[in-house]
Amino acid sequence: MDKAGLVKDVRLRLGCSQEDLARALHISYATVNRWENGQTSPSKLAWHQFVVYCQEVSNKGKLKCPEVLEA
Repeated sequence: MDKAGLVKDVRLRLGCSQEDLARALHISYATVNRWENGQTSPSKLAWHQFVVYCQEVSNKGKLKCPEVLEA
């Protein structure tokens, strides 16, 4: 799965909106929207921030991280 698909998949499994995810990552709603629509890709720093967020919510039992994010 590509990054756009992973971002959307994680967001939907968490049951949150693009705005909610953006707030959690300290980025704009438009950025999440562009990622999910494949208009842009996350920078290395933003992707790292997303992976860390996924690991944090996974540790809280709210999400099973996709294997691509684990490592």
